[in-house]
Amino acid sequence: MKKNDWKNATGITNYKARLEEFLGFIYLIEMENGEYYVGRKQFWSKRGNGWVESDWRKYCSSSKTIQRSTEQIARKTILSIFKSKSAIRYAEAYAIINSGAYLDANKGLNWSFEGSRGAIKTDAEDLEQLFRLMSWCSRWRKKHT
Repeated sequence: MKKNDWKNATGITNYKARLEEFLGFIYLIEMENGEYYVGRKQFWSKRGNGWVESDWRKYCSSSKTIQRSTEQIARKTILSIFKSKSAIRYAEAYAIINSGAYLDANKGLNWSFEGSRGAIKTDAEDLEQLFRLMSWCSRWRKKHT
């Protein structure tokens, strides 16, 4: 495998043979300096009356930071694959939030998703409230599953 080839962490070993079944994926790009980016990419693009395969095999993110320094990409990983756009959008937001990519000002390169733009402006009290909410969500899920 070449340095910028996608590593498959989906558990679906034959996804390339079944590519026509899937719309897109959630990915993680890790840089040599420890920075990281979580995003989504579609396998297919709408062209005219049909669909054509996108540039996903060579894709290196919509992040301008990564685009300016593709030679510093340490690893590209496909984390999960989905069949619908709504699942892809939800999964991307979930992965960005739960990986810390949006809040991690030191290493996370995500600065926007789903209409939110720029760094989240927080103080100590805001962070405490975010962590309390995250804890509540975790307890809620455990209680209701």
